[in-house]
Amino acid sequence: MRKIILNIVLVLTFCNQYKGQQDFILYHMPSIPQITQVDPASFPDSKVDIGLPIISSVYGSAFNTGFAFSDILTQDANGNVMPDINGAMAKMRENNFLVLNANTDLLFLGFKKGNNFYSFNVTEKVDFTFNYPKDLIIMALEGNGNNLLGRRASFDGLGMDFTHWREYAVHWVHDVDHKFSYGARLKYLYGMENFNTQVSYMGITTDQNTHALTFDMNFEFQSAGLPLVIFDDSINAIGAIDTTQSMMTQAGFTDGNISNYLFGRQNNGVGIDLGFNYHVNDKLLLEASVLDLGFISWNQYTSNSNLSEWDYTYSGIEDAITVFGNGSSVQFLKDVLEDSIEMSLKENFTYSTPSYRTALRTKIYASMEYIVDHNNFISLTGYSSFVRNRWRRGLGLAYNFHLGNFLSATASYSIYNRSYSNVGIGVSLNAGPLEIYFLTDNVLALGTLNLLDNARTNSMNVDIEKVKNGQLHFGVNLTFGREKAEPKHKDEEEADPVEMEEKTEKQQKENSSKDQNKSNLDSSNSSSSKSTTSKKSNLNNAPANSKEKKNSSKSSKSDLNADPGKSKKDKNKKIDNTPKVEETEPRERTFRKVPKKI
Repeated sequence: MRKIILNIVLVLTFCNQYKGQQDFILYHMPSIPQITQVDPASFPDSKVDIGLPIISSVYGSAFNTGFAFSDILTQDANGNVMPDINGAMAKMRENNFLVLNANTDLLFLGFKKGNNFYSFNVTEKVDFTFNYPKDLIIMALEGNGNNLLGRRASFDGLGMDFTHWREYAVHWVHDVDHKFSYGARLKYLYGMENFNTQVSYMGITTDQNTHALTFDMNFEFQSAGLPLVIFDDSINAIGAIDTTQSMMTQAGFTDGNISNYLFGRQNNGVGIDLGFNYHVNDKLLLEASVLDLGFISWNQYTSNSNLSEWDYTYSGIEDAITVFGNGSSVQFLKDVLEDSIEMSLKENFTYSTPSYRTALRTKIYASMEYIVDHNNFISLTGYSSFVRNRWRRGLGLAYNFHLGNFLSATASYSIYNRSYSNVGIGVSLNAGPLEIYFLTDNVLALGTLNLLDNARTNSMNVDIEKVKNGQLHFGVNLTFGREKAEPKHKDEEEADPVEMEEKTEKQQKENSSKDQNKSNLDSSNSSSSKSTTSKKSNLNNAPANSKEKKNSSKSSKSDLNADPGKSKKDKNKKIDNTPKVEETEPRERTFRKVPKKI
């Protein structure tokens, strides 16, 4: 048993080395359509997005609050890996968490229409949480002697939650004049399996003198969609799906009935994601989102196992000589202990099959983003998630860079789960409509896998690193209608004032010509000479008639040009024309909802 527990702990610890949870990087990658899954108020850069089935968004993560791989294991002089109890104990608190997550988009579609963005996704999800007390690791490594001798080994809070479900979601974002955007995702949840524990207390006390064992515990665990486990051929303990042909068929575990498992279970739930983004000014963007507010009701293949307050003391066998004289003392002692404990457990244990409800693990993001220019952003993000009735918090700093539509890259540093060595990177490449991206919140965790050396030597060696968190997220999308890094209307903005100025200067020259003609006309009228025979002079005298003057005014492009005394007002009119061009500029987006004023 001790070896089994130790192996489980080591496997779970190893899994922690290459996964992560908070997904800071995706929150700062607007070029990836899946950003809306962590920031529901974000507008993707493309107009139409199609996620390739299954591979459009593949995500795996884990975090461990207790210890890093290097804290629990050490290498001796010969390179052999050995348990390091003192190193592990020094890093752990009384209660610690290990959280594993995985999900993949089976389907993702999104498109823009005006100031709105709509998307639809079908996502398969798995969430696992293991809460382990410090004394559990001590007992696994060294038994109930040494550090635990003479005191209560406390397993209070020990528990495990596991949920497998599918999410069908409809998402909508609305952009208000590029100043404010808000979005929501409504989700229908289809539950497939669940296991969760609620532990009040659990402990084992070993008497320092007599070595008598005292057990005290009170726990309850629920399950749905799991096979039935029976102890001692008489106690239904876990699960509710028995091995009868009818139930196996109904549950979808027989040939030709897989659809019963994939779509036919009566475990339904709802959820919602909410988010908003607000531009304080051209340089500062505030963002916030709340994810996975919801629950799943488990109504089919359910079980509830409860051990009421149980206190039991095993003080050993009184006549030790008789026992050893039997010649099979070890087996006899084992049988006596198991029989006595089993009988006591049966008297306090109950099993039933009621419906129950579980909540999703709610997550909150809040970010402040400084916009350097259209292609460079600096962000500070806070993250929190609700894990087994506790809020776990983190903080991340990120820098995002765009190279046109070809490349988007992000680098980040985050503090999470008492871990200060989380350096993340994210890269998104676009070749026409094909987008490929790779993200990790802790690139240092990848070093534990020793990928290059293992590939060359065909081995599975693992480096011992001080890493608690890690994460992988990658995918392939088809994206269409991406906006250019330098929008076309920007060039038009720069050209329009020049064009207007040239037009105004042309009008001014025409006005000067008209003024000169008017001056010649006045001079001609004041002269008493009527002997002029030239055709030009006759034309200059013609406007003396009031009707012809009105006709000349109507033929002018502007009524203001008819009066030479208003030339100064024309100049003022030229100055006033420029702001009007800015006010009527096209209102289009650039990267990351940046206002066009920049």
